[in-house]
Amino acid sequence: MQVPQHRLPLRDYQKEIVQAFNDPKIDELLLVIARRGAKTTTTFSEGIVPDLVRRVQTAVAVYPTAKMGFRNFWNNIEDDGFKTLDHMPKPLVARQSNSEDDMRMELINGSIFMTLGATNTEALRGANGKNYWFDEFADQPIEAVNVIAPITERNKGKRIYTGTPKIDGINGETMHRMHEAFKADKTGTKYTCYIDATHYMTPDELERTRQGYILRNGNDFKFRQEMLLDWGQASETSYYGQIISQLKTNGGIGIYPYNAAYPVYTAWDLGMSDALAIVFFQYFNGQIRIIDFLETSDFALNSVVPFLKTKPYNYGWHFLPHDSAVRSMNDNVSRLDYLYRNGIMNASTLRREGVSIGIDRVLERLPKVVINIGTTASLVRKLPIYRRKYNPETGDYIGADHKSESHAADAIRYMFTAIHYYFSKKGDFLIENDVQGTSHLDIGERDLETTYYF
Repeated sequence: MQVPQHRLPLRDYQKEIVQAFNDPKIDELLLVIARRGAKTTTTFSEGIVPDLVRRVQTAVAVYPTAKMGFRNFWNNIEDDGFKTLDHMPKPLVARQSNSEDDMRMELINGSIFMTLGATNTEALRGANGKNYWFDEFADQPIEAVNVIAPITERNKGKRIYTGTPKIDGINGETMHRMHEAFKADKTGTKYTCYIDATHYMTPDELERTRQGYILRNGNDFKFRQEMLLDWGQASETSYYGQIISQLKTNGGIGIYPYNAAYPVYTAWDLGMSDALAIVFFQYFNGQIRIIDFLETSDFALNSVVPFLKTKPYNYGWHFLPHDSAVRSMNDNVSRLDYLYRNGIMNASTLRREGVSIGIDRVLERLPKVVINIGTTASLVRKLPIYRRKYNPETGDYIGADHKSESHAADAIRYMFTAIHYYFSKKGDFLIENDVQGTSHLDIGERDLETTYYF
């Protein structure tokens, strides 16, 4: 069987990608290519399709969700009206199913091509593919790659990752690390490229595109991310993405370990189902230093307390959210009382205040902290993901979008609440503010601020 040549001459970078795809030594390709740079067309028509025809196999396109795969790829129509799936010549297709729950194409030679969502990792494993293509990679959980890596290695296939930088995507930092690692690879088994829109658009075209982004979004953040491939650019919906990027640039995130000459304080976010996040910080000589971070949903307070005691820290105080004084429905003991009963007496609840007040406080003070990266990697990764929730019916943002990253963001918010009320500008702990007196509050369940996740 023969596959027709590409309808348009390949750009130089496309030729290089095709060569890498056909190199049997290369088992991973990361294609960082701007919007309208033909990354989808190149991967599918010049890589996946010819390989399906040459040898019988299963190839899988993976999107963050099956719905996105159905909308963005399976039914995609390109700029000139050509349907992306039609890069596979129809005479070579024996059967094809076209629903969101079943996107599958069977060729007359027995090869299979399918599209799946990364949310169903068991389906990824069951496909037993040779080549897996992860599109919109920055928005995919890395666990999806962990699931299929042994499969592609056993089947002597490839893993292809495509997308644009998205530092506040759930996988944005990993994508960046992979790009740098692939560039430095000496084994000949990795390939990456970095093709921004200047490779195929004129300056006038770029400026018109930029102005369009500004008109729609009020700024050019997304333009710099999607068209210029700015690795440090957070989306306009991220509360703290820009701040974290700036801290990385100016050295605020680095080696800032525990200073044994000063006490350590903690700020907690507590949820149901044993979920919690704890920020460990020091405040001295006017400098706030985040030295450690714990987030878990795997163990309860009866394990957290011994864990705290294993740390080499001299604890000054532990700050818990205001609803920690509410008694548990399981044993009628509040989280705060549980700490007291287990020897942690230097703990109290914070006063209740609106989430937006706390976010404003974080926005003001987070740019001035330093963060010890060695013990806070997950915190640094999750803060940029915390974003505003968008209401598509009104076109407005309606406060924070509460997802799993909210635990880390809430713990940071509580840290700055504690600093605001109970520390001097130099970092002295104002014990005379009587934090102990705020511990026992009369709070009803309906008044709780914390959002819980199961």
